[in-house]
Amino acid sequence: MSRYEQPNYSVVTTCDGYEVRRYESYLAAETTVHGDFDSVGNTAFRRLAGFIFGRNSEGQKMNMTVPVTREQIAASAYQYRFVMEKAYSEKDLPRPVDDSVELVRVASGDYAASLYRGRSNELQYRRAEAALLEALHRDGIEATGTPVSAVYNGPLTPPALRRNEVLVPIAWIEHKSD
Repeated sequence: MSRYEQPNYSVVTTCDGYEVRRYESYLAAETTVHGDFDSVGNTAFRRLAGFIFGRNSEGQKMNMTVPVTREQIAASAYQYRFVMEKAYSEKDLPRPVDDSVELVRVASGDYAASLYRGRSNELQYRRAEAALLEALHRDGIEATGTPVSAVYNGPLTPPALRRNEVLVPIAWIEHKSD
């Protein structure tokens, strides 16, 4: 279990190669960066870390949370998100002073989640993404959105100990677990 706060979810069921999770709604800070998968992370991280470490309307420092997510939204554009601490609401969360950072509410929903270890580079991620999408297809589960990369550890964590996941929003039908 991580020492960092993360969104609330419950495990609905475990399948071959993934688990189905039901996430509660949560607040996030997000930014969009342009470039390739492996080169945009530092820019996104600096923007979002700047916000939680005091570059906001109140000069307030907030705690780091997990995961840091990355979703490809165009050929060379990625949307990164930091989860906000549960102690904050839309009303009392400081506002970003960097126009490239926005606050959003991520809707609740069902996701297929697949764990992979090691570095979260494009090759590793794409392999895990393909395996998860293949497993969903095999099981007749419809993906309802774009796969998301979720990273839970910093770059100083040894690769074998890193927790990375592929999350895919899905249309979950309760009786599928029978």
